[in-house]
Amino acid sequence: MKTKYLNIGLFLAVFAMLFTACETDRDDNPVLSSGSKPTEFVLNPSALADQFLALENNKVNLTWSQPNYNYNAVATYQIQVGVVKGGNIQWQVDDNGANIFLATSYSVCEANIDGEEIAEAICKIDGFKKPADYVDQGMREIAIRVCATINDANKAIIPNTEILSNAITFKHMQAYNAVKDRTAIWVIGNCSGWKEPAEGNAADLEAWKMMETDIESKVWIGTFDMPDGELTFRFYSKLDGWDGGHSIGFKEEDQATDVNFDANGIYEGKCVTPGKGSWNFKNFTACKLKLTVDLKKDEVKFEKVTE
Repeated sequence: MKTKYLNIGLFLAVFAMLFTACETDRDDNPVLSSGSKPTEFVLNPSALADQFLALENNKVNLTWSQPNYNYNAVATYQIQVGVVKGGNIQWQVDDNGANIFLATSYSVCEANIDGEEIAEAICKIDGFKKPADYVDQGMREIAIRVCATINDANKAIIPNTEILSNAITFKHMQAYNAVKDRTAIWVIGNCSGWKEPAEGNAADLEAWKMMETDIESKVWIGTFDMPDGELTFRFYSKLDGWDGGHSIGFKEEDQATDVNFDANGIYEGKCVTPGKGSWNFKNFTACKLKLTVDLKKDEVKFEKVTE
């Protein structure tokens, strides 16, 4: 009976600690006792484990058990991919050997993973840096496991709550060229002749293309000669037409908003995606204009360039 009461006491103590961590603004994270370290975390075998599975335009379903945290925990789950080579698994890790997980995380014990995420991870394990590097490796044995953690209100992992599941393998899985490259956005406005952001106008819009500063940086920078007069423009991240949903603007509504540069010739503000609302500068004096679009912060910066 003593053991039973001790277990109940441990449960109440841990629950109170986590509740306090959520309700109290504190600089340190609570540390769970060693007795609360999670156990019994099982990734279930897949019915497709022995099937031939091409990842392009497919999803991979996984289910797993909830880790035993000795209390009713709400965990965050992330997926890690590995390539089986010579009977060993080469997991996706960074340059320091730390585990890298797929971008999408889950709060339930099931995932329908987009094949593109898995293929991208496989390409990184294979060392392909850009799309031109890709070489088709055919069907291979691919390993997957799940990592469970409990995170605080700032999404930081609470120490002593991380646990990796067992690994399962798919005997015949085929990746494809999912290597990421720098992307482009286009300046669309009266400066570019209000040409529709469509593939048929790609050549005409080449001069109005801004390239991403680095792969997946979500920051684009370009400098353009802007003409005299009223200057109105917004951006598009794909050439799929006016209503393709890839506009980046001052606001959602298709309406120009008057804005101004400060005394240093700089305009800074927020942007929305999708957003058809254009920025409008009245009585603009012709000059080079450096444009920066940061979609990690949803911000833009326009700077007059002085020679």
